[in-house]
Amino acid sequence: MLVTLRQLQYIVAVADQKSFSKGAEACFAEQSTVSHQVKLVEERLNIHIFKKKSQPIEVTAEGEEIVRQAREILDKVEELIRSFKAPGKKHHDATVQF
Repeated sequence: MLVTLRQLQYIVAVADQKSFSKGAEACFAEQSTVSHQVKLVEERLNIHIFKKKSQPIEVTAEGEEIVRQAREILDKVEELIRSFKAPGKKHHDATVQF
């Protein structure tokens, strides 16, 4: 299983909002969906990204690196999309969404 861009968005949103419910809201998703997707990533990487018993939610030491790299990846994707939407830039009619 690959880690998806959507899962990375959820992880960053939860880290930023310090809450699964607020992170889900920021992503226009259900809290159960965000929780499930984060859990899938944690299982895939065999780590805990968040300390779920703390309020507000805290990022674990291992999770800090995941969040940092997730931000970099999402920033690069946004940069890629912006480069093709730039005025005067010729490109195919295909749209990029995630």
